[in-house]
Amino acid sequence: MDLSINNFLSHFGIYAGTYFYCLISGIVPFVNAEVFLVFVSSVVSKPLLLPVLLLGTAGQMTSKALIYLSGKGIFKLSYKRYEKKINETKEKMKKWESKIGIFIFISAFTGFPPFYVTTIVIGTMNYNFFSFFIIGFAGRLLRFGLLILFPQIFR
Repeated sequence: MDLSINNFLSHFGIYAGTYFYCLISGIVPFVNAEVFLVFVSSVVSKPLLLPVLLLGTAGQMTSKALIYLSGKGIFKLSYKRYEKKINETKEKMKKWESKIGIFIFISAFTGFPPFYVTTIVIGTMNYNFFSFFIIGFAGRLLRFGLLILFPQIFR
């Protein structure tokens, strides 16, 4: 499947395209939700910005839910490529043990450490899924919201 933004949007439309592109980007590192959202927000009308923001965040968090469940061992995804980063993140999280929620939010908002890796680690730690999802959603919502607002400066 061609994952170029124009082809993706012409095939799925703005709403479904935003959700699915951001879902895919949450699992496949070279598919970039941020670039997608900046592009889409620069070409859609202002009333569509909020739905694009919510659908992009929901798509991204759907993929993170799957990664979390994989971290819990419910199904398998290959993490060999990220093994070193996972171990580094586990060590960082031990220092933040009483503030894991803040760690999740920072990772979701800034991408440091990568939210993909943080999600795997959170799953392995048996952290409460609902708390993870709400905190991660809030971080991604703010991150994506800022990105969507950026092109509006130039309109």
